[in-house]
Amino acid sequence: MLRKQLWRRRNDVDFRVSATGMVTQFNKYWTTNNQNAVSSELAAYYYHTFTKGRHTSIYKFDGIYGMNYIDDIWFKNQDMFKFYYLSSWKLKEQGFLRNWAYSLTASFASQFAEGFKSRTEKILWSNFMAPGTANVGVGFTYTSPNKKWPFIITFNPVSANGLFVLDDRIGEERRKTLGITEPRDAEGNLVNHKIEGGSSINIGFNRTFAFGKKENFTLQYNTTLGSFYGWMTDIASHSGIAGSEIAVLPTVNWTNSFILNPIRFLAIEFRTTAFYDRSQVNKLQMQYYLRVGLTYRYRNR
Repeated sequence: MLRKQLWRRRNDVDFRVSATGMVTQFNKYWTTNNQNAVSSELAAYYYHTFTKGRHTSIYKFDGIYGMNYIDDIWFKNQDMFKFYYLSSWKLKEQGFLRNWAYSLTASFASQFAEGFKSRTEKILWSNFMAPGTANVGVGFTYTSPNKKWPFIITFNPVSANGLFVLDDRIGEERRKTLGITEPRDAEGNLVNHKIEGGSSINIGFNRTFAFGKKENFTLQYNTTLGSFYGWMTDIASHSGIAGSEIAVLPTVNWTNSFILNPIRFLAIEFRTTAFYDRSQVNKLQMQYYLRVGLTYRYRNR
């Protein structure tokens, strides 16, 4: 019992898995112009915070995979997984700097399976580690002591960001849209990576609001704002014109997730993702997502 209490005191675990599905079928005698369709999706996340003395480790995993079946063709509409790790050591146990820490961060993101340019164009557009992104940095972390505002800010003065395309079936057109300026080297081989050095910042906030007498009506708000500036790299990417180059600008990635649980095993999730990387396209990329499905959540606190 004492060992279990000690484990709970040092570990904070938050795990959620959810599933949705829809089927629409018509027989051959149905005269209106409709299409048979199947849609399914599985999503999960696992967040684990370990604290012992002045040391804290945060492990995060997010993953989602969804498929559509229309006109005898399976086509994925969601495919993503990412890992995030933060290791920190408090500067002070007491005093002004008690909420600041030295930190090391690492992240990795990719997708599970092959993806194509469109439902009708069988041009390979993505695969595992094609693309894949990785980031490593050292710096400082500030953890809010206010439980009502549980945000964590990590600033890495020294950071490295890498983009990898390890599938040679991914063509030059796709590599250029991913920000690889010259898709082939001097020997004519495909360039499979782009690595930049610079600085990065990450701001995270995750809180669950409970309503009602039994507090079984909950709203979870989870947001992450990240930016990377490759100041160690003078020139990056292309502007669409052969031989032209543009100066490096910071990338920005902002994800917001609202998960409403009106009852225990039902979730309504609205998520937005904003991404800007001038090396890919000089426009703000946006994604909006609304999902209703069955869910299960476990928290040890």
